[in-house]
Amino acid sequence: MEIGYTAAALIGSVLGGSAPLPAEALDYDALYRFANAHSVVPLIAYALKKADLLPPEQRSRFANDLHVAMAMEATQEYYLQSLSEAFREKQIKFMPLKGCVMKHLYPQPFLRTMCDVDIQYDPARKKEVHEIMLAKGLYFEEASGTDGVNVSYRKPPYLHVEMHGVLMDADVPLYHSYFGQYFERTVPKNGSEVMFGDEDFFVFMTAHMAKHYFSAGTGLRSVADLWLYLKKKPELNRDYIFDELKKIELDEFLRIILGAAGVLFDGKPADETLQAVCRYIFDSQTYGTTAHYATRQADSSHRSDYVKKRLFPDAEFMAINYPVVKKCRLLLPLFWLIRLFSVVFTGRGKHNDVTAVLSSSRQMLDARTIPGKPVSIADEKFYVKDDADALGGSRKGHNSNDQKKK
Repeated sequence: MEIGYTAAALIGSVLGGSAPLPAEALDYDALYRFANAHSVVPLIAYALKKADLLPPEQRSRFANDLHVAMAMEATQEYYLQSLSEAFREKQIKFMPLKGCVMKHLYPQPFLRTMCDVDIQYDPARKKEVHEIMLAKGLYFEEASGTDGVNVSYRKPPYLHVEMHGVLMDADVPLYHSYFGQYFERTVPKNGSEVMFGDEDFFVFMTAHMAKHYFSAGTGLRSVADLWLYLKKKPELNRDYIFDELKKIELDEFLRIILGAAGVLFDGKPADETLQAVCRYIFDSQTYGTTAHYATRQADSSHRSDYVKKRLFPDAEFMAINYPVVKKCRLLLPLFWLIRLFSVVFTGRGKHNDVTAVLSSSRQMLDARTIPGKPVSIADEKFYVKDDADALGGSRKGHNSNDQKKK
């Protein structure tokens, strides 16, 4: 059994799936590498232990990751509760997001790992939030997103908190418009804390996954989240979910992803499309890859046209990089050859979109062309900036080379 399907079957065995576990001997090194790349080592370790598939010589490696996951989750939860209490005291409106909610649907919260603690907040209270963060011992890392309203903080070794001023940035206008800029579609929960209703949370999780899927890719954990959420909440109004997803052109995307989840966790048969989607998910790792990001504008049916256009751009584009072309159009073929050599045959082209497309399989490119790809724009206000001074605090104890988020 291919390692990706093996990992998925093991995850399914813990979460209530029905995909058969592998009968043959496992390649534990390959399984560990795959699970680590998808941030699901604790789930895999838990599944192996539950199925009595972990030989003595492999136990320490997987057990260590379980212990680290427990420590990380405990730290993240402690600070989430501490911050929540501080926000309520100051009456700052906020909402925990993503894994902060999802982890409670897993058999144990630490099995659903989180790189970040994600919280939406009222951007009008940004400076007060900043003061609370510093008071809790976190240091400022960066501000990003539309108008710099998304703010990141860290506290080594395990804590990274992302405060989101908006749920979806303006680089995807359709999502940005649908989810709004001030806690639209939420209901009160506890003091100044609000929450999504179950259906709206699922719509948000689907849109968040789609944004990653069509940009650089998304891994096994995000698929497990959607599949498990529906499994744990059979009373969900699915008609409402699909009606809302249709408004942001993701209804067919969800059907395909749930079809892939059925293949992965329940062992259902896969047609050619679902095979391509599963392969793309396996190759994406947790948050996608540079190769997938480089091919985000290409598809298999127009691969040759895309490559031709990128390798041999028009004179206006070439003149930007080679100004002499503007003065003498007859030199255009010569500079096409120079560009071709630079892109394909030198180190500078190693991660270029053209070389990525040329090396990509048709199956991978087909997986990128399923329905739901959003229109993205390069909004001039969408940027990363260091505004520690504007917030009234510095990045004390911060070594940007060592601590920068990967």
